[in-house]
Amino acid sequence: MAQVKAKRNLTERPLFVPMIQFVIPIILTGMLQIFYNMADNIVVGRFSGDELALAAVGSTSSLSNLIVNLLMGIAGGSGVVIAQSYGAKNYEKLSRAVHTSVAFSFIGGIVFCILGLLISGPALELMDTKDELMSRAVLYMRIICLGIPATAVYNFGAAALRSVGDSKTPLFILALSGICNVLLNLFFVIVCKMSVSGVALATIFSQYLSAIAVIAILFRRKDAPYALNAGMIRIDGELLKQILKLGLPAGFQGTMFSISNIILTAGMNTLATTDISGKTIAINIEGLVHTAMNSYLHASMTFTGQNFGAKKPERIKKSIIYAVIQVVVIGFVGGQILNLFSEPLASLYIDANDPNKEAVLAAAMELMNFMLAVYFLCGVMDTLSGALRGLGYSMIPMVVSIVAICVLRAIWVFFVFPTEKFHSLIGIYTIYPISWSLGLLALAIALFLLYGRVKKKLELEALAESDKTEKSGKADDISEELA
Repeated sequence: MAQVKAKRNLTERPLFVPMIQFVIPIILTGMLQIFYNMADNIVVGRFSGDELALAAVGSTSSLSNLIVNLLMGIAGGSGVVIAQSYGAKNYEKLSRAVHTSVAFSFIGGIVFCILGLLISGPALELMDTKDELMSRAVLYMRIICLGIPATAVYNFGAAALRSVGDSKTPLFILALSGICNVLLNLFFVIVCKMSVSGVALATIFSQYLSAIAVIAILFRRKDAPYALNAGMIRIDGELLKQILKLGLPAGFQGTMFSISNIILTAGMNTLATTDISGKTIAINIEGLVHTAMNSYLHASMTFTGQNFGAKKPERIKKSIIYAVIQVVVIGFVGGQILNLFSEPLASLYIDANDPNKEAVLAAAMELMNFMLAVYFLCGVMDTLSGALRGLGYSMIPMVVSIVAICVLRAIWVFFVFPTEKFHSLIGIYTIYPISWSLGLLALAIALFLLYGRVKKKLELEALAESDKTEKSGKADDISEELA
């Protein structure tokens, strides 16, 4: 077990290169998820024979993300507790946090599955989903909701592994389940002649495979302090409160992002169907860059969390600076590289015989060229948000997201987008770089002001522990002299 700790502890080694080593598996994991989502859309767009299937799948993305983001936010809260406990070498608390997280993921996943099934139809109607897409969108969404319990279990399990420095295992799990997803996509759509229901079923089967795999791995790591024991899987009330205190604001933040995207989707639904299909393609491809950048949210949260637990403020500061530098490079350079290949990538999604091919392709290209030039702003904002969560401040990113992201985007959709000048695909997405800029500025100011407080607190705690150790040592010396 000592070898495992030495390899994965992020509080004692250099930071810059280990951060890259830690984040690469997370990036690859996210990339695989994007590729599998791309496979869903490519298969349904090219091989289903249903020209409305791609737009129907795209019209549900904001709604499904709303539920998933809430669960992922809470999983992030458990990750912070686990990372801080691991950094402080409090393995008893670490074990209780892992078992509480797994128990909560089972319960929460079932609750959100039922909720999703109940709200799918009404929510899609509120989003002004086009009549010709409605039946397909509702069917797809309800099948996807059946996979929410598996998504919850996997996300909580993966968060636990990443929080102790293991970012490779979730990659291997996703690679396995993703291959299953692609094969089932082809089977259900091409062989079984299914449309949106086929790609939805393939998705949930692969999600349950991921959930089973992550739980099995946590059970098998018997010598690790974060290993699962069936007899210990229960909810610790105090730890659950701590997890929810950190996780609910993060989950609510993700939900607010999703709600703002739902509002934007409702606005998008007033545009042509070709624009909606083009947006679906562009968002899928842009997701490659977004996923790479979003990996630094997890890295920043884990590095700051472990070093907060270890009471090392200088390493906290360095980890934040290094994460920002790396995410800017990835966001800007990666965006430009992806732009070079945007047209052939977008063409993969469209049937060569589709009469709307040129219009859909033009819409996708226009949106990608605009968004990829400014995407690095989103990466910086997410990284700063992760750093604040790692330090235990989840409310601030939530408030910033509500004000700078959600409210501002809603105002834009309701009052600016309907005007003649902005009633277009680019017009509605112009608010994204504006909101990202305001959000990262607010988070940077908050982090700058709070770091001094955190540093002083950790230095005082470290000094108190040092005094306690020194007194204990003197007492031992006196006892030896008396003996």
